[in-house]
Amino acid sequence: MKGLQKGLFSLCALLVTGALIAGCGSKPAEQTAASGGGSQTATPADEVLQKIKDTKTLLVGTDATFQPFEYKNAQNEYEGFDIDLVKAVAAELGAEKVEFVDTDFKGLIPGLQGKKFDMIVSAMYITDERKQTIDFSQPYYPGGLTIMVQKDNDSIKSADDLKGKKVAVQIGTKSAKFLKEKYPEVKLVEVEKNVEMFLELESKRVDAVVTGMPAAKVYAKQHDKVKVLDVELTQEYYGYGIRKENKGFVVAVDKALKTLKDNGKQDEIANKWFGE
Repeated sequence: MKGLQKGLFSLCALLVTGALIAGCGSKPAEQTAASGGGSQTATPADEVLQKIKDTKTLLVGTDATFQPFEYKNAQNEYEGFDIDLVKAVAAELGAEKVEFVDTDFKGLIPGLQGKKFDMIVSAMYITDERKQTIDFSQPYYPGGLTIMVQKDNDSIKSADDLKGKKVAVQIGTKSAKFLKEKYPEVKLVEVEKNVEMFLELESKRVDAVVTGMPAAKVYAKQHDKVKVLDVELTQEYYGYGIRKENKGFVVAVDKALKTLKDNGKQDEIANKWFGE
């Protein structure tokens, strides 16, 4: 009996010792996950990607006044290069529907931050200043600023010739910022909508317009009262604006854009709206 008791005591001591050793050699689950070792808890899905998965809908902020990127046709339907491209991107992301929220350009970034929409698709240039506030997708189309004047105007041939002249720009855009910084002598006429900017020029209430080159060239082809100078004021690119906290969404959008570029769909859409 004494031998049996002694054996049981020894067995218990061995089990306790083993448990203590095991306890010393392990970490709590939270600590393991935080240190990057062992099994980790799953990272929560990106908010926008989860929303798309749940609702099959992508909510897009745009200023629908900038042909041929985004505008409304006679039936009040959204059309344009940006409109077609983001629909293709949305399909790659699993969204079956894209809802557009027409917003003044100056209100797009505040609207994005206030979660009125999931992303900005509005011929917006990627700039260092904007990147302090929001993130951008990879560039999806080249832009750059140029000068538009009346067809019969031969006195303006470069940016230096704009000094002292009335120049229309859309408020809150790179055009306005560029002229304020580089050519303070210019008499800026800031308007809310792009269409107002072009009408100011056609009616000769201003001497010139400074705007994105792709849109300027398309507009000039459709309106014989104006012409675009062979002047490239800046070299920049358009990107989709996305909230900084939605890093996973940025990665997914970039992947979708690459797919559309690789399979030729993006070029097909660009040729539809810009031609050669």
